[in-house]
Amino acid sequence: MKLYKNVFILLLVLAILGGTYYFVKKIQPKEENKTETITIFKTEKDNISEIIIQTKDSELVLYKSGDEWKVKADYEIKLNKSKVESLVYDVATINADQIVEENPQDLSKYGLDSPTSIVTVKLTDNTTKVFYVGDKTPTKTAYYFKDKDVNTVYTVYSGKGDSLSSTLDDYRDTTMFTMKQEDIVSFTIEGKSHKRLVVKAKAEGEKDQESSLSGWTIVEPFNKNGDNENISKLVLEKISQITAKEIVEDNPTDLSKYGLSSPNYTIQFTDKDNNTVKLFLGNTNGENTYVKVEGNNAVFNVASSALEFKDVEPFQLIEKFAFITNIDGVSKIVIHSPGKQTTLEIIKNGEESEYKVNGQKAAESPFKKAYQEVIGLIVDGMVTEQVQGTPEVSYTFYFNDGSPEVTVEYVSMNDRNYAVFKNGKCDFYILKKKVNQMLEKIKAFEENPLEEK
Repeated sequence: MKLYKNVFILLLVLAILGGTYYFVKKIQPKEENKTETITIFKTEKDNISEIIIQTKDSELVLYKSGDEWKVKADYEIKLNKSKVESLVYDVATINADQIVEENPQDLSKYGLDSPTSIVTVKLTDNTTKVFYVGDKTPTKTAYYFKDKDVNTVYTVYSGKGDSLSSTLDDYRDTTMFTMKQEDIVSFTIEGKSHKRLVVKAKAEGEKDQESSLSGWTIVEPFNKNGDNENISKLVLEKISQITAKEIVEDNPTDLSKYGLSSPNYTIQFTDKDNNTVKLFLGNTNGENTYVKVEGNNAVFNVASSALEFKDVEPFQLIEKFAFITNIDGVSKIVIHSPGKQTTLEIIKNGEESEYKVNGQKAAESPFKKAYQEVIGLIVDGMVTEQVQGTPEVSYTFYFNDGSPEVTVEYVSMNDRNYAVFKNGKCDFYILKKKVNQMLEKIKAFEENPLEEK
């Protein structure tokens, strides 16, 4: 009896599953037929020899010369190759989203009586195809479209319509120059109201008396080691980011209307292979500046914000030590302060060094701390007028390799500042309190030259 009961339950379950399967299959909608592609025109891209796009305001004529696409114009215009190739692909295959109307009686309702653009495609077999791009559809997702030889109105997706209604500006190469930041080895900035700035990368292995990790030298308006970080951040990064927003005019006959017959600024930079780019900056135009590149007839519009580095102050780009040099190359420093002279000596004995202050033996650690006080003085700004007078404080470095000595002098400018003279030349000033603090540290060292702190 139990066996019959189990068989009955099993049959009931199978019946329920079968009924469920039938019900699901019954109500499941049939798979719709996939929409067939509506091809308006198709050819291999290599079969296209010329594309003409006429809009209400312009005419663009692109033709193939060998393997290169060019634009028909009275002068050479550089094209963006990838954008032109994209247009060629768009022309080579034109598919419709849908057929709107066959044998239309009124093309005006589609904007095809006065098209947005007329596209003429010339093929290598000397045949020609003409297409019309009309208005956008009410949903703005497509354009009405027509083959001149076929009396049918289609829609094509908006991207295709935009491409087939484009102008020359859409295919220009607006690249002003190509130069990598890491390849730049020198730059010059000159302006009508900006002091000439010349910065050059140091040659590999180049050394000077100043112990510096700088890879740059400020050549003008003074000779000084550059600050690697600031040169990169304030200038080099900015140069590499200059891009044109648009080409204003291809072949201007009058540069004065752009302020380029007598530029406000000239910026030049050179790479390691001696390639040079020179930019001329003219008038501002709203948020933009007119810019011309030497060797290129075009006038570009560049965002003025991208050119702000033109006003960088030379002082921002320098290492700001009054004078810094490695202790290993120094034999003696003689410091003159009001009513006093202090002499710091380093006597080499093979690999060992002996340290003295005013002839008295000094411990290495306090001696080096005193040395750091002297070379650690940081200038605070550039001197803008001639300064004369007798130095109140000075020190002279003597070198153990016979190099000429270096003398740094501090001449009073006012109550707050000293003018800093290095070997008789003055470019910078420093707060007097910094120099006085250095002298106080040296005095404390003189009094306890053997005391380790």
